[in-house]
Amino acid sequence: MDTSDSKILVADDDRIVRRIVVAKLSGLGYEVTEAQDGQEALHLLEGGYVPDLIITDSLMPRTNGLELVRGIRSSPNSELATLPVIMLTSRQGERDVIEGLETGLDDYVTKPFSPDELAARVRTLLWRVRRDRGG
Repeated sequence: MDTSDSKILVADDDRIVRRIVVAKLSGLGYEVTEAQDGQEALHLLEGGYVPDLIITDSLMPRTNGLELVRGIRSSPNSELATLPVIMLTSRQGERDVIEGLETGLDDYVTKPFSPDELAARVRTLLWRVRRDRGG
């Protein structure tokens, strides 16, 4: 199943990480939108932007990744509340991973990361969501 026409929101305060992710995913045909932190990402979502998947860092100013995920999961808009989310983070302790998964993450990728592995995880998660939704 081709997922390359999907829209992806990348929220990370590190401009270099965003560039790497955007370059890899847009090169594969994804439409990628950037946010500098969780607050900017929430603003985009509340403004009506609904991506097919979100990639977020955990440690960001203003609104961190877990707060972003909590905001998404508690949304009354079911389209937002069920968005697949991948956490891309340097936090890799067992407690961090468990907290992230319990908050509602779909996948957890630790930095430093392989752009190819991230792209494979994105493709797999998008494929699974489309299959489950009958699309």
